[in-house]
Amino acid sequence: MKQQKRRRRRRQDTLVLKLLILVTLVLVVFEGRLIVTMFSHHSQMTAAKLAEESNGITAVDGTITESESEESKDADAAPAVTTGDSASPDAFLAGLPTNLGTPSTGSSAQSDRLPTVSNPDSAAIVPKTDPPVDDSYFADAVFIGDSRMEGFRNASGITQGRFFTSVGMSLSSMTKDAIIQTADGNITVAAALSGGVYNKIYIMLGTNDLGEYDWNSFRDGFISVTQRFLEIQPDAILYVCSVLYVEESKVDSTQYVNNANVDKINSILLEVCEQEGYHYLDLNEFLSNGYGSLIEGATSDGVHIYPDYCKQMLTYLKSHYVPVEEPDETEAETETETESESEDSEVSV
Repeated sequence: MKQQKRRRRRRQDTLVLKLLILVTLVLVVFEGRLIVTMFSHHSQMTAAKLAEESNGITAVDGTITESESEESKDADAAPAVTTGDSASPDAFLAGLPTNLGTPSTGSSAQSDRLPTVSNPDSAAIVPKTDPPVDDSYFADAVFIGDSRMEGFRNASGITQGRFFTSVGMSLSSMTKDAIIQTADGNITVAAALSGGVYNKIYIMLGTNDLGEYDWNSFRDGFISVTQRFLEIQPDAILYVCSVLYVEESKVDSTQYVNNANVDKINSILLEVCEQEGYHYLDLNEFLSNGYGSLIEGATSDGVHIYPDYCKQMLTYLKSHYVPVEEPDETEAETETETESESEDSEVSV
């Protein structure tokens, strides 16, 4: 009996050992295949990566596309953009555009560019006009605005026009305070405007009104001010400049000086232009980064733009204007003949 029990135990032990060996063999085979698969996949990925680097092709989610490679070639072929004097410290500002208001096409990011005005198809927006004018166009123009307009006067290189500007100018200060400095003392904007004849009025106003608690009050006040200006200069073309975007990360008082408020106040300015027949200049068309903010690197304090961008603003104004129709020579001769006939008839009587 003891021998039989021993034999049974040996058989059981042998069976267990065989099972263990079988399990071990299965695991070895499975692990081997897994290792081979891993090495094979790694080799394929390495080969694909090398192919991408050599051909400039980008793989996205396992699908290789060539659209971005063409863009990278174009970007590599394009020369670096510089403006102004090469010796100027501002000559290599990042993001300075050369095609004013004309976004390039091709990349997915650029296709998501946001419009800089609430109604980009508005008839009040001054379109680009060819040929561009020279500084003589501004000989009978007056520029009214805050420190941003002062920066334009000082840094753009403009040689014509009068400037009635003041640091901190806002809608309320312009209507109440004598803030324009003259040789005879400080006067109001309306008084300064009454001192000459101007056929073009450029207004840059609103940056210091971004904290306005009542937007309807700003709208009504702006209409009242512009109507008063046109009473003083009834033959003037009135241009309303958009409030420039800011670089929010550099602005201290971000509680109200932010691009959401800039968009809001610009929508009001555009609506006023549509309602009153004024002409809207969308300066953010070339100063925007395409996503509702000022171009990065265009300012030191988040608000006031560098000289090279002021020069770009002058270029923009020269190519965005309302053509002044010259009187037809035939009509002028007819009017002269009519006047002379009228004088003769008066004499005969």
